[in-house]
Amino acid sequence: MSLQALERSLREDGLLPVYVLVGDAAPLREEAVSRLVAEILPTIGPPAFNHSTFRLSQDDPAAALSAARTLPMLSDRRLVVVRDLHDAPDAFFQGLVDLAGQGAGHCVLVCTGERFPKVVKGGSNWLVRVRKALDGVGLLLSFDSKDASPARYAVEQAERLGKRLGRGEAELLVELTGPDLGRIQKEVEKLALYVGEGSAIEADDVHAACSLLAEAVIWDLTAGMAAQDAEQALGALHRLSEAGDDPRRLLSMIVWQARELLKMAELVRAGASDADVRKVVRMRPDVYRKVRARVGRGFPGAADLLRRLATAHRDMNGHRAGDRRILEGLVLEML
Repeated sequence: MSLQALERSLREDGLLPVYVLVGDAAPLREEAVSRLVAEILPTIGPPAFNHSTFRLSQDDPAAALSAARTLPMLSDRRLVVVRDLHDAPDAFFQGLVDLAGQGAGHCVLVCTGERFPKVVKGGSNWLVRVRKALDGVGLLLSFDSKDASPARYAVEQAERLGKRLGRGEAELLVELTGPDLGRIQKEVEKLALYVGEGSAIEADDVHAACSLLAEAVIWDLTAGMAAQDAEQALGALHRLSEAGDDPRRLLSMIVWQARELLKMAELVRAGASDADVRKVVRMRPDVYRKVRARVGRGFPGAADLLRRLATAHRDMNGHRAGDRRILEGLVLEML
């Protein structure tokens, strides 16, 4: 992992003049930036004089490079952090390459962002040029979501907070919240607060504290209706009713999920592979497996399904049976 590569570099090479951290896994990048700042701050004297941060989406890129070339005050080193590298113009990258070539030892420059700019015809490949310029004087690290295990990340975040999260519980958390590392980080922080003095985060804690649990239960309801599984659908409806959820909000979620199911059904009928379907349709893995066979045969057409949902929505706004009874009727009709 890139974080391990950073730690190894700090142990073996000490501080380098330039660090470039890129990738779409923002929490991992931020962790790397925090690790570098914590390592560098004690070495720069008064931070008010020698620590600068620039955002290239807002600040002048030339000012960031100028700060990196400025001699420190009352210290032998200064720290310059440059964010939003993906918004940098060519002039900034050229200045970065020149700065790396000079190997100035009085500044540590930390640049971070989602990516390098796309290579255009006749333009420079800044990824290649920066990597070459940093050879021996800096470090370029990539933090990509596809290379990170969400479950392992959840376990590591829990450990940093002094809690124990088992592999099974971590996988449950990922299944409920999705693979986005930023969201997982927030959920683990919430779980740590939820268990209080307890040292372990159990599955029941994940179910109780997960902010997206309601959406997960609605998926159980929608999947149960799609697969004509009365036990699952009615069980989920009961849990949602007991929790006091607004039937109108539940219906809106069911409509959104039904649209995902319709997209899935259309792709399956067209012969798309599971991998291609999962690229288009946002759906929990367990739900996908459950309804996959059903949507390929006998699944209601879009016109029929959307008509039923529209009727339920209209009835909720005027039928004397009440919105909760209308929702129950919709579920029974679909089953």
